[in-house]
Amino acid sequence: MINGIRQKTTVAKGGKIEVLSPELPIGATVEVIILIEPSPPETKTERWLRLSADDKQLEPARKEFAAGQWLELEDDDDLEVLLTK
Repeated sequence: MINGIRQKTTVAKGGKIEVLSPELPIGATVEVIILIEPSPPETKTERWLRLSADDKQLEPARKEFAAGQWLELEDDDDLEVLLTK
């Protein structure tokens, strides 16, 4: 008799998860443990694409820039600090 089954699957619509194994005996009581794999770290390109805004959202920033009201940042860490405030 088997002691365990390890499978990778994808969560379907509505949070449905399916485990298929011919080794599972019909009527057996089982315990299911779900471990969600962490997402891979976001790349700088993905981050900039995620943070990009459409023209309507950029218009106030353009006006502030034209009026001399802007901040100069050294790197992405400075931006992260600003975004978390």
